[in-house]
Amino acid sequence: MTAQRGDWKVEPLTLPQPIPAPSRVWTEAEMADIRRGYVPHMMEEKWFIFMEGNRLFAHRSWTGLGVFEATFAPAEGGYVIESAFVTGEDDARLRDNDEAESRTLERLISGHLLREPPSTEQLAGGDPHTNWELTVPTLPKTAFLPHVIEKADPLDPDVP
Repeated sequence: MTAQRGDWKVEPLTLPQPIPAPSRVWTEAEMADIRRGYVPHMMEEKWFIFMEGNRLFAHRSWTGLGVFEATFAPAEGGYVIESAFVTGEDDARLRDNDEAESRTLERLISGHLLREPPSTEQLAGGDPHTNWELTVPTLPKTAFLPHVIEKADPLDPDVP
């Protein structure tokens, strides 16, 4: 299944601001995964990501707020991001410095779309909340689901 704009609520980037494009080169196989996008199974997964043509769009799952847009172009060895933008709307999302936003965009792509675990360098010095929200897809979905007791055992002291 390929994620499409109509699969989730989306709002455009507000006050788009350019950020440095990540320097990574994505292979043809990786681009196939990137093109599939990411539809969250639940809002706690934080991101909805899809592509239209050669342009990637990343939106927050709860609000639909457009946070990142990136344009891919063919390059030696695969594809690169030739331009990237982040929302500049301070009321909806606190914007970080350009380099941090570029790293976040790369982590979104590598974590959500390629399912790569974060590297030691990516985790070093980062905000634990941001690191958690970028790695949610690697956790089993059952970690978020409530455990239901089918029938309580009246003799079990651990069951209220």
